[in-house]
Amino acid sequence: MRKIWIVAFSIIGLISSINIGITYELVYQGPDVMNSSRHNEEEKNAIITERNASAAWIPDGIVAENEYSRSMVLEGNKRGRLTGRNLEVYWKNDAQNFCMALKGLTKGWVSIGFEPSIAMNDSDIIMGTVNGSDVTLLDEYCVGNYGPHLPDSELGGTENILAAGGKEDDNYTILEFKRKMNTGDKFDKAFIPGQKVPIIWAMADSDSLKDIHDGAQGNGELTWE
Repeated sequence: MRKIWIVAFSIIGLISSINIGITYELVYQGPDVMNSSRHNEEEKNAIITERNASAAWIPDGIVAENEYSRSMVLEGNKRGRLTGRNLEVYWKNDAQNFCMALKGLTKGWVSIGFEPSIAMNDSDIIMGTVNGSDVTLLDEYCVGNYGPHLPDSELGGTENILAAGGKEDDNYTILEFKRKMNTGDKFDKAFIPGQKVPIIWAMADSDSLKDIHDGAQGNGELTWE
């Protein structure tokens, strides 16, 4: 049976977890890591595809046909250590909850951050990795322009991922998760239907959750139903 871990951690060690799991800290470096004008220019024209989400949502790491109502492909740029791979984002929502899938061209970890103010600051971050049958999802908040980002529970908030799953498929890591549109946690962004939401994202080649993103990163925007 596939084991699903939803965890929280501190910089110096494990603070708390919903289930026993592993933890990591994602470190971003450099003033243009997640928020350069080049990324905004590249990704501003990402096309959102819409479909009828008639299939049931199952967090199994498989993006089934018609499981999500909207999707887009974000392209990371190629420079320095970054190899310029794509991130596919799938989602659907109602007034209460949203479900999302991240499909990154990597065998390592994948992350997305909602509504940063400047660079990474104030972003509501979900990070995850798949290691064999173990799937780890983290609910974090970034407290500086280029980090650190800390677990909500360490900042006085709560872990609010309702369900999660994932798998590695060929050369991809796929994560699926569900969360309330408004959790009531000040370290989670509150969303409403129809809202446009700026995002940041990143991925790495490593399953080591302390490694920096060396695969791809960038910015984008999604629109809730």
